[in-house]
Amino acid sequence: MQTIEHLRELFRYNDWANRRMVAAVRDAENNRSRQILAHILVTENEYYERLYGKDSTGFDFWPELSIAECSELARTNASRFEELLAGFDDEGLDIKAKYRTSEGIAYENTYRELLTHVLLHSSIHRGNIMLKLRESGVAPPAIDYIIYLRETK
Repeated sequence: MQTIEHLRELFRYNDWANRRMVAAVRDAENNRSRQILAHILVTENEYYERLYGKDSTGFDFWPELSIAECSELARTNASRFEELLAGFDDEGLDIKAKYRTSEGIAYENTYRELLTHVLLHSSIHRGNIMLKLRESGVAPPAIDYIIYLRETK
């Protein structure tokens, strides 16, 4: 499988996992979990913007969003990344994006690197949400990649 095909599949998984987390956090009414979920989703959105050179200087990666706002942002992010990846081939992933971090520091990374970061960052923080849910006595959803494959293939 080519990298682009694999990234497309991983972003479909990312959407599936995010939607499950939105539902779990909505049902749990756990404020810290909602804050982490908002962080995941605004970060995904901001990195999408960085692919196009956005200056993130001063950006707040920890906004207060309602669960409805999180749900809408999850749908928007999934759509934007799906559309982006539909227009790429493997060579396109080596295009470099220049952007500024929230601290105003200039960096340059390939699309491949930035897209991989989005997926790993989201996965890490979904794990944080799962821990918070468990700590509050709520069973978190099953969001393992292999479960996604079993349910969707």
